[in-house]
Amino acid sequence: MPQRPLDQPVTIIASALLPLFLQTQPAQMAQAWQAAWTNTASPAIRDSLQLLRQAQVVERHTLPNHSSCTPPEQAYAQAMHWPLTDGLQPFAAEYAAQSGLPCPADQGWAFIDLVHWEVNQGQVHLSSAGEVSSEEDHAVFQAMQPYFEEDGIHLQPVTPGHWLARSSHFKLQPSVSLARVLDQDIAYWLDPDSVAAQSRSQRLLRRLQNEMQMLLYTHAINDRRPLTINSFWWSGTGDLPDHSHGEVRLNTDLHATFAAQDPHAWGARWQQLAQDLMAPALLAGHRLVLCGEDRHIGLQSPPTGLWQSLKTLFPQPALKVLLA
Repeated sequence: MPQRPLDQPVTIIASALLPLFLQTQPAQMAQAWQAAWTNTASPAIRDSLQLLRQAQVVERHTLPNHSSCTPPEQAYAQAMHWPLTDGLQPFAAEYAAQSGLPCPADQGWAFIDLVHWEVNQGQVHLSSAGEVSSEEDHAVFQAMQPYFEEDGIHLQPVTPGHWLARSSHFKLQPSVSLARVLDQDIAYWLDPDSVAAQSRSQRLLRRLQNEMQMLLYTHAINDRRPLTINSFWWSGTGDLPDHSHGEVRLNTDLHATFAAQDPHAWGARWQQLAQDLMAPALLAGHRLVLCGEDRHIGLQSPPTGLWQSLKTLFPQPALKVLLA
């Protein structure tokens, strides 16, 4: 029996579409990025690329400028059949459920990440604070925890610099993912509503961010760090549905080379993923979702006989056009 669309396994590849900055660059640069993943001497990779060229485009989504999540996160939420409410994608609740952590019905989960803020002429630029050691994490946790507990927020370390939080303040409280705001001016997301329009929880969390800035400004761990830990970001809020899709795979292997703007390393890894992951997913009848900075496209292998006849009447866009 063929799988129903809701049961179809989904493979999501982050950073698989060409970078947006190429739109304002000379044509040679865009050609270099395109050549990086299309030029190959490997017959196996050529076969994989050909399979991708023949795939059917079954969905296309472009996110608005001030979306609260990234395309891979939205694609994951969609594939998991989570309610697509902006700002309420329950990644923290999913982690808590997988870890067997209970949560009272009137409370919700969130992630807390230690970050670096740089404030300059009304702009607030958020970046990663870099690697956080276990000792630094413990020291900052001990300093911050009493303030969070006083406001009814219970913290639990996950990895250095990355914690889980539980509180009634996170219940149905929209948030913006860390990946969405990283290395950007976050002024818009800090105070999207007027103070009068903000909920009590929004005002409390914003106050807590300010308090932690003052607390961490003089903390001893920052004396030895190249980039200070001077604030936190909360994200991943939302209630986890009773039933979620279980066969969703999110691959982020391309992120590092994409962020480094290294087309040759990115293209080499892209081709390897095409052979090892993308083509096998299509051959297995899975949906393949390729994500960029502002959009994602869904591909799948169509029924062979019917599709071959229709393809000549309604040709698909070239793969290089879709990826661009």
